[in-house]
Amino acid sequence: MADPLSISASIAGLVALADLVFRSGTKYVKSYRGAPTEVGNLMREVRSLSVILHNLSLVAFDLEETGRPETTAAVHEPPPALQPHYLHDCHQLLRRLETGLSRTETSLDSGSGRQRLRARLKWPFTSTESRDMIQDIQRYNQIIHTALAADSLAKLKHCLSRQIEMKDGLEKINRTAEKILDIQVKIALDTKRNQVLEYFGQFNPRGEYETNDSLRHGLTGLWLTQGPEFDYWYSTPASRLWCSGIPGAGKSVLSAAVIKECLHRNAHDAHKAIAYFFCTYRHERSQHMVNILSSLCIQLALQSEKAFRILQEYHDQLFSSHHLSTKPTVEMLTQILHRICACFTRVYIIVDGIDECDNRVEANVKCLAELALSQGDDVMNMALFSRDESIIRTRLERDFSHVEIEAHTEDLQLYVASELNERITSKRLRLRDPNLNDLIVTRLVGEAKGI
Repeated sequence: MADPLSISASIAGLVALADLVFRSGTKYVKSYRGAPTEVGNLMREVRSLSVILHNLSLVAFDLEETGRPETTAAVHEPPPALQPHYLHDCHQLLRRLETGLSRTETSLDSGSGRQRLRARLKWPFTSTESRDMIQDIQRYNQIIHTALAADSLAKLKHCLSRQIEMKDGLEKINRTAEKILDIQVKIALDTKRNQVLEYFGQFNPRGEYETNDSLRHGLTGLWLTQGPEFDYWYSTPASRLWCSGIPGAGKSVLSAAVIKECLHRNAHDAHKAIAYFFCTYRHERSQHMVNILSSLCIQLALQSEKAFRILQEYHDQLFSSHHLSTKPTVEMLTQILHRICACFTRVYIIVDGIDECDNRVEANVKCLAELALSQGDDVMNMALFSRDESIIRTRLERDFSHVEIEAHTEDLQLYVASELNERITSKRLRLRDPNLNDLIVTRLVGEAKGI
């Protein structure tokens, strides 16, 4: 059985989506003899894309099954953070076609003669848009044709990513990978500083990040990290983002994708920093605001000498010889975090699972929101991930841009299409009518509500 997280499974999902678009478009052409010429040309390109994507999925599956470690790679070097951007672009184009055609197809199937006539006369795209899509598909076909010659999975991913268009791309990827593993510690730690590290770093979120990052395949989350909401949040000072979804919607996997994208974009800029945290039901200590703030402080302190000195001074105050040691407080940690953030030109704070803080949800949301709103120099950008609960919405909806994960079905559509394709290929599912394939995908994705 194909791994649903693999790139070959993602490509198989694209094949199913391309087939759906081709059948819907062909139905339109056959129902309306006066269909514009470019519609027929576009459908031929979609058919061609489906064929070459199918070949690519077979190549990817073969490379995944027979893949071996690259001989030139270092023993402990993590895999490169390549993203199959062209597959994402291809997915977006097919979704655009599918959305437009689904409205037309609904009208064609309508019992109203007027609606059927209107559907025949109204192709959902202009002639210019159709020609542009034809050119885009032809370009994707050329890129995929190159990828078919790849003799390793790494080379195949490289062909499908935009890294070949970026100056010094591979060096940047290597730097990003190192930063992901270590948050790129930029200071020399002596014994005293190690005490600071151990005290404030008692709860390390790295394990949660790595687990959630491992659960995503190449196309998961690209609708967010390559979309306008994320671009605005990343580039606009003091911007705030709240991503919500129901249980099982993949919020933690998306937060890991956002963390990785921030690390990737920050790789060349030592004046930008990132800190993150995962609150979970499993670890009661991860629900305490003191632990959340302590972790954010130490992560940022490890990225700047000046920032570390600020945290070390606070540590010395807590363990001053003039009085007994005291515990850090939320109020003081908030002040320290603001001072630490001032050491950078931009700081990205990502916190996942704030709804998993049991009876501390309201207090924690209030604290995080005030942390983002009370800064004086607009250095901190904050992104929060949670369920859409009233206690959270009431506090965030006015001051945070809201992205509802349920409204974005791109990842789920690919998964369902690839699973369906795998079951049909393995003969565990037999469909006499190909249109049933399209209906199953549409109904499952539509009724899943983001799960």
